[in-house]
Amino acid sequence: MTTQYVSGAAFVALLRAGHARLKEMRDSVNALNVFPVPDGDTGTNMEMTLASGVAALPDSMEASLSEVTQALATGLMMGARGNSGVILSQLFRGFAKAGRTRDALDVVTFARALYEGVQIAYRAVAKPVEGTILTVAREAAAAGLREARQGHDFAAWMDHVLDAAARALQRTPELLPVLKQADVVDSGGQGLVFIFEGFARWFRGGLAGGPISSAEDQPMPGQSQQAMAPALDGEFGYCTEVLVRVPAAETDRIEAALRQQLTVYGDSLLVVAAEDLVKVHVHTLHPGRVLEDALTYGPLVKIKIDNMTEQHAEWTMHHAARPPRPASPSKELAVVVVAAGDGMRDIFRSLGADVVISGGQTMNPSTEEIVIACQSTGAASVIVLPNNKNIVMAARQAVEILDDCIHVVPTATIPEGIAAMMAMQAGIPVETLVQRMRERSASVHSGLVVRAVRDSVFQGMEIRENQFLGFDNQRLIYVGNARSEAVRAVVEAMAAEDAELLTVFYGNDVSEDELRTLVDVITSETSLEVELKYGGQPIYDYIFSLE
Repeated sequence: MTTQYVSGAAFVALLRAGHARLKEMRDSVNALNVFPVPDGDTGTNMEMTLASGVAALPDSMEASLSEVTQALATGLMMGARGNSGVILSQLFRGFAKAGRTRDALDVVTFARALYEGVQIAYRAVAKPVEGTILTVAREAAAAGLREARQGHDFAAWMDHVLDAAARALQRTPELLPVLKQADVVDSGGQGLVFIFEGFARWFRGGLAGGPISSAEDQPMPGQSQQAMAPALDGEFGYCTEVLVRVPAAETDRIEAALRQQLTVYGDSLLVVAAEDLVKVHVHTLHPGRVLEDALTYGPLVKIKIDNMTEQHAEWTMHHAARPPRPASPSKELAVVVVAAGDGMRDIFRSLGADVVISGGQTMNPSTEEIVIACQSTGAASVIVLPNNKNIVMAARQAVEILDDCIHVVPTATIPEGIAAMMAMQAGIPVETLVQRMRERSASVHSGLVVRAVRDSVFQGMEIRENQFLGFDNQRLIYVGNARSEAVRAVVEAMAAEDAELLTVFYGNDVSEDELRTLVDVITSETSLEVELKYGGQPIYDYIFSLE
């Protein structure tokens, strides 16, 4: 059976199929990551984000498309993790807009929703980069718009979209040199292709049970291609559906007669026929009149009436993405930071952080975790320090949820976060404080020593798994087998600047003997003063901060 329309229940099944395929291939997506350092891997972040959206979907088979798409948008937004997860959550927001005024999506409206999501995602990214998931999504959506005009059913249309996405994915190395150098395609784009594969399988009936095929639950063959009309302006009324059994020879005449009669009763009218059944769908304030008119033509096989006003009120109460703000804030300003390691948490608390979210390089907190942390402070204004470039977008999405009471200082490293905290000063306007924190964090010089977790080619240097890497700010300057040599290379590069104090945050795997040797090397070879601090951070053996 071909699929011409996607209802609320069908959309739920479709999303579950897409998630199942991504989950199946999550490790394959993670393996495409170019960055050799343990990271909030793309496949994991995308899968966890989509899992949050799927978990928010209504279980009821009677859920309307509006309920389903709004729940998806909220679940994705709150569960978004990492930059790839945030972008994925934006890509699906077009469906919330399209589903708000329709009971089902045809190919054209589905394609428009996909395209609208791409526009939203591009606007959400401060500096969109081609050769990423954005490129794959844009080219797939553009193909979807073109093909939707050809009158395809969903299965054929989705095949075209998937093909366009796959071709765009294969071109990503030509657009992004770092991918070409590592001989891989973009991991986020690959994740999106896997989601589309899940969609395509579902439309073909090959995954998650296939499309819903009950004649009583789906629009009937021959249904008009016109878009569903908007719901009643200002009045939700009753979603009324009735299935009437009529003489087979009279089906076409009765279909036309009911369509004409019921037009005056409401909006979103749909009357379709197949064999000896006529299905009526209408949004109306008078469902009884619809049933009476339908009954004059034959016995009523199935009746379903939903109070959309109450559904809307319940949705607003239980699923709104914008949590309430405290009626009377307990304090004027609070700071929420993201950090991993007992020592790091203690350091940030000693500097005045109110809440430390456990997370960082491999544990990218979701937007919801950041929102909850901000709300827990009870403050009128909250400053958020992500301390990782892969958490910045999720933090900024929290601003969208909690309005202007949240201010994000886009710190990309732990030293930047500590420098920002050093700029804290009571009694000045929060906007001024945020600007000072931005300036202070931007001036810090960072260094890192870490072990590689995969073979890679990064910034022109060939890397083997388990080798030690040294970074001066974001620049890879050392690849080798000795941690002491990585430390020496990083310190030498950082010491070239005119600075006095080098703060060293060391992890769990560093011994006292190694620390003593480190201090001796630094003081004998540079004029820097050295301050050692236990960070207990995972992943990074050393984090350096130069001031």
